[in-house]
Amino acid sequence: MGVLSWLCSTKQERLVTREDLEELINGIGELDKSHREYLRRRWVGMVMWWHTRSVKARWKYFALRAVVVAGGVVIPVLTTLSMRTGWQDAAAIAIAVVGAIVAGCAAWEGVASYGEIWREKRRSAELLKVEGWQFLELCGKYAQDKEHTLAFPRFVSEVESMIAKEVGEYLGAFDPSLAQARKAAENVLSAIAEEATRRIRPAPGSQDRAGGA
Repeated sequence: MGVLSWLCSTKQERLVTREDLEELINGIGELDKSHREYLRRRWVGMVMWWHTRSVKARWKYFALRAVVVAGGVVIPVLTTLSMRTGWQDAAAIAIAVVGAIVAGCAAWEGVASYGEIWREKRRSAELLKVEGWQFLELCGKYAQDKEHTLAFPRFVSEVESMIAKEVGEYLGAFDPSLAQARKAAENVLSAIAEEATRRIRPAPGSQDRAGGA
């Protein structure tokens, strides 16, 4: 029970929340209203947006991959069952259905690129978060500015550059995804077609025996 409680608490723990970031922003007295509004809407907003996207993409990626792996394990079992008398028709239908589901999940994961989105959004959220921490603490590239009001223009430029770069990389990630999806679907469907052809084709010598009878 102790291990289960630890796993549950670890799963719910978050590195940072919107409330934490906004509390830090409110603690900087030298920033005016427009600066605070930008930090809340643009910086905090994009950090939390990318964080949410990465969490959702990670869940979808592992869900689709789990279906593909499970389907790959089930198909050999169904193939073995199809060798038993009376199971051929049901097993053939089950193999076709499972194979179609596996092909669909593999193709959709290739189109949606959930794995790439998960890694890219997580990386972008963390980099943007680090940029904000450096600005709030006036360290790193902002140490020489001494005051938040002086460092603010540079911070805005860095944030907007990071957002523009991430948007460009996100759109560019979909260029090869369609080709990958087609290839994955073709590979799975080809394997299913070969298996179906092997089962439909009569065994060598079976026609001769049938003719002799």
